[in-house]
Amino acid sequence: MASEPDIWDGDEWEAQVLQLLQTEHGAHNVQKVPAKHLGDCGLDFICLHEQLVYQCYAVQEPVGVAVRADKQKSKITTDIKKFCDLSGGAANILKGQKIKRWILAVPLHDSKAVVEHAVKKAAEVRAKKLPYVDDDFQIIIQDRETFDADTWNQRMLLRKRIRPIVPEPTDEDVAAVSDGDQNLADNLRAKMVKRVSDPGELEDVVDDLLRVFVQSENAKDALRSMAPDAYENVVRLISERLRRLRFGSRKLVGDPLDAEIDSLKTAILAAVPNLDPGTADMIALGAVSDWLMRCPLKLD
Repeated sequence: MASEPDIWDGDEWEAQVLQLLQTEHGAHNVQKVPAKHLGDCGLDFICLHEQLVYQCYAVQEPVGVAVRADKQKSKITTDIKKFCDLSGGAANILKGQKIKRWILAVPLHDSKAVVEHAVKKAAEVRAKKLPYVDDDFQIIIQDRETFDADTWNQRMLLRKRIRPIVPEPTDEDVAAVSDGDQNLADNLRAKMVKRVSDPGELEDVVDDLLRVFVQSENAKDALRSMAPDAYENVVRLISERLRRLRFGSRKLVGDPLDAEIDSLKTAILAAVPNLDPGTADMIALGAVSDWLMRCPLKLD
């Protein structure tokens, strides 16, 4: 992993660290300390089974090495003071514990001056003989290179979420599909009447399915322009699933419509993990609507 500064919003970096810690320590071993009410008392996350506490900090980049180091040193000074305040929240939260490490998690750590400052402040903390601090207490700085490379890369992929802007279908767009091939709407009516007996409601359902189909096509067009490789993966998955439906090789349990939508959405997100889940849902709904219109998907 290259040591280049990333641009991180503070909240975004904190969320990133939480995910990384949950992967490293297990989700049930990481306690978040919300700062919204009464502050975070010098710690963001607690891993009590390891006697670790984490504080997150992202310098507003881009800055030089010296400026970054000064800001990180200042962060340590400020938050360690809160951590040591016996009248503050840390003392109450950590009662009965012996914290061995206070860890500053930053996107980039590239100055030994910060380490020297951390050593000095750790000695000051040990000298206070706080009831919740271990005799071997240390302050250390960790950055992205501390975490497992595969875990980091996966989180960064999810950070780069593909969210295409999808225009809402107009009434004219929906009418063009229905009028272009009346058999499509007729197929929908024949299948959905088994679920919706009221004629007026049935027409609303048919219109919704046509609208979902058009919106799904819009989403795929937007995806093709924004991320061609992701588009190819999605189209391939839909084609493969359609082939299975035509051959009758897929046996569904429970509601076949819900099962097929959920299954296709899951497959799309597995192939393109950074695709926006809402877009995946939209595409899956549209694909299933298409199959209902063109007959390979039966509901009985």
